[in-house]
Amino acid sequence: MACAVSTNSFAAPTTYPDIPVAIKNGAGVKVGNKIYAGLGSAGKAWFSMDLSEPQPKWTQLADFPDGPRDQSIAAAVGGKIYVFGGAGELKHADNSKDMVLYDDVYSFDPAQNKWEKVLSRSPLGLLGAVGVSLDGNQILFFGGVNKAIFDGYFSDLKSAGTDEKQKAIVTNNYFGKRPQDYLFSTDVLSYTPSENAWKTLGKVVYPPTAGPAMAVRNNDITLVNGELKPGLRSYQVHSVAIHGDKVQWKIEPELIAAAGQPQPEGLAGAFSGYSKNVLLVAGGANFPGAWNQYRQGQNYAHRGLNKTWHDDIYALVNGKWCLAGHLPENLGYGLSFQLDDGVLLVGGEKQGGQASTSVFELTWDGKSAHPVTK
Repeated sequence: MACAVSTNSFAAPTTYPDIPVAIKNGAGVKVGNKIYAGLGSAGKAWFSMDLSEPQPKWTQLADFPDGPRDQSIAAAVGGKIYVFGGAGELKHADNSKDMVLYDDVYSFDPAQNKWEKVLSRSPLGLLGAVGVSLDGNQILFFGGVNKAIFDGYFSDLKSAGTDEKQKAIVTNNYFGKRPQDYLFSTDVLSYTPSENAWKTLGKVVYPPTAGPAMAVRNNDITLVNGELKPGLRSYQVHSVAIHGDKVQWKIEPELIAAAGQPQPEGLAGAFSGYSKNVLLVAGGANFPGAWNQYRQGQNYAHRGLNKTWHDDIYALVNGKWCLAGHLPENLGYGLSFQLDDGVLLVGGEKQGGQASTSVFELTWDGKSAHPVTK
């Protein structure tokens, strides 16, 4: 279904320079007129860009002080940026490596260009979660994998060594679980930096996911799709209104199937945000055919299927999703920043896994969505 709403015209948005280092699976947050981005494939690098400047440019800041990591979460409270968790490689003295899911917390002070380790750790696995502060006091987290199960998989693979038969057993056992057996986080987790305290505000009302897209408007958060388990995406969409510690959920229309696809497959790692009060969801990746295999009783739903990145842009208009346009290329697992009337997309992963340096704004013109590139 294509969008067709209005013929209004709008002013062209600003164009932005590419980020200096290609970035996917990174962390980012907007503080006032500045955006901050780094980690992931950018390693320890951390950058900022002042969007209020006539010609915005990237500035390299102090490197992240600990090991490189993918899929960390960044959120801002009280003028500081807090970075949580992620996954990376832990190197040992004998040059061997272990994959590790971090539960640590770091803070970055933009005024001093300085990092500090926070004496805290997340009580639940946050890899694949999304986080945001709405009130400038507490940071909210949704979703995320189970740390014990995630760490256990890589530990078992390491124990299997070069034994291909044993490695196949480990892989089949891991990917052959039912979605509920991965024990993804069902808690709406809250962290308050001023108290250095964690708590739960309740449970999500849907099967938990990892890697959902998140869009924020006022006190409302919309969570789009994400992985129900490795290889199988949800196509559900939910919004949640936050008032203090009270959480109110609403079921939104399910995301439609991609053009030429017989059924919705859902997305992980998509971009999202609002333009002209219209929710836009773009890019992301999935395994076409996974839902068909899962419904036929195959828990290892993506067995034999190819991971596919997408360029589709969807818009939620008058309570219905429509295909609103296309990105310049297939792209996912980048950063989305909400602007005054558009969404800024930074980096991402191209078809096949290559990281991108691209930076562009996504806007809605009343009838379609447009990426504004140089």
